[in-house]
Amino acid sequence: MKVLLIGADGQLGKSLNESKPNRLQLISLNKKEFNLLDERKCRKIIQEIKPKWIINCAAYTNVDLAEREYDLAYKINTSAPQFLTCYLNEIEGKLLHISTDYVFDGKKNKPYQTFDKTNPLNKYGLTKSKGEENLKEYNNNLILRTSWLYSPFGQNFLTTMIKLHFTKGIKNEKLNVVYDQVSAPTSTKSLSTLCWKIIREEMIIDQNTQIMHWHDAGIASWYDFAVAIGQIAKNKNILKYTAEVVPIKSKEYPTPAKRPHYSLLDIEKTEKTFDFISNHWREELENTIEELR
Repeated sequence: MKVLLIGADGQLGKSLNESKPNRLQLISLNKKEFNLLDERKCRKIIQEIKPKWIINCAAYTNVDLAEREYDLAYKINTSAPQFLTCYLNEIEGKLLHISTDYVFDGKKNKPYQTFDKTNPLNKYGLTKSKGEENLKEYNNNLILRTSWLYSPFGQNFLTTMIKLHFTKGIKNEKLNVVYDQVSAPTSTKSLSTLCWKIIREEMIIDQNTQIMHWHDAGIASWYDFAVAIGQIAKNKNILKYTAEVVPIKSKEYPTPAKRPHYSLLDIEKTEKTFDFISNHWREELENTIEELR
């Protein structure tokens, strides 16, 4: 089977490359090699490669900057997925599209189901939500929503907190982190494992299976996540010093884009559909921090 991975230089793309199953032909292209702003070139590449699947890890992900760069975010997150699935439809290919918990407003008091109405609070979430709507016109794509993605690669919440624990811990300074935004962390390793399972099982995509949810088991606030990172990194002797993490409210750390206060996704359907049980987020976090050695 031939699979085209776009956005291959991002954190999920790197995890997908590392975990590629045997007997599968993977063509990995970064954002320069497969530029979603150049639709004509993208179509030419798809027609030449003729992949059975495209895994779309390419996205505009800067939540705050999207407030100012909405047009750019729209082209990448809304328009591009539509032309990808359209051109794949011409060659009987399928699209595995990564989406986000930020399509929801966070006003629900229990985990969001795949069929719940989207109502994003920020422009990043709006572009992702509109992208999903465009994909629903076709039956050759699967939308996989996830939350709080992190890895040992590049810049993400884990690597940022490791640096802040070190710099503030050595100076005996406090680290302020919001506690009133709640969801679940997701390691790129667990998400990439699910992506390959979806592709290998060649499932039939219909209205009931077009949208799936995935994150690691449990629930956390950013504060909980930051505390756990410091504790685990210190226990593994990756950090000699850690900062005292102080819980603050979102209003004490204003950002250009609003974030949902509660965006936990319900993953039960995904676990049952693919017979794939999630590990607790702390267990996945321990494994990921071990990789930082």
